[in-house]
Amino acid sequence: MVLKLGFLWYNKKMEEKKQKFFTERDKTLFKLFLLVFFASVLVINWKDVSGFLNLRTAPYLIGQKISNLLPERREASEEDFIDEEDEKEEETAPVIYCEEDRITIPAIDITAPVVETGGTTEEEYRESLDRGVTHFPGSSYPGEKGLSVLLGHSAPPGWPKIKHDWVFTNINDLEEGDEIEVCYNNRLTTYYVTDDEEGKRIYEVGEDVPPLYPGEEKKEVVLMSCWPPGSRDSRIGVRGIVE
Repeated sequence: MVLKLGFLWYNKKMEEKKQKFFTERDKTLFKLFLLVFFASVLVINWKDVSGFLNLRTAPYLIGQKISNLLPERREASEEDFIDEEDEKEEETAPVIYCEEDRITIPAIDITAPVVETGGTTEEEYRESLDRGVTHFPGSSYPGEKGLSVLLGHSAPPGWPKIKHDWVFTNINDLEEGDEIEVCYNNRLTTYYVTDDEEGKRIYEVGEDVPPLYPGEEKKEVVLMSCWPPGSRDSRIGVRGIVE
């Protein structure tokens, strides 16, 4: 009986030892499998993995992978960046400040105030023209993109210089490249007389004065006056552009 009990005890211990052995072996094999698996992954993807492990190149690689996933977004951002740069260049263009709204034409020794008309009746135009060179309502303001039309009186030779009746008498003498300086709203704009066919021409009374560069958003000015000087038969227009 004692022998039988001893034999059973021995078998039980061997079974426990055997189970413990297989348990430890299983754990070892599982760890070995994981080690081999991760080692294989590292070897196969070593180029990318080694880059990400480098702290200096990791941000660049991450950004590159993200940008490759969003090509359209990247292209749009580049276009927006170019547009912003163009706007920035335009905004940072040199600005010359001045005090009074005036027009100066050195070639014909002219300087006069630039004024706005109080309305569009003949009497209101006459009143504003007596005060100086008048900005034509509806045209672009001096210094802005588009066509700005400035009106001024002209007078026969020997006419006394009163009420600016004489201010545009000699604009027909202007030549290509002559400067037309306009100070308006505290900003000075310099136009240059152009030699284009439309640069200097005679208009019928009431005839439209179209822009020389429609749709191109250039800065243009046209000096308008009666022609011949002192007559109301027609109008002379001299055009200048900002180069």
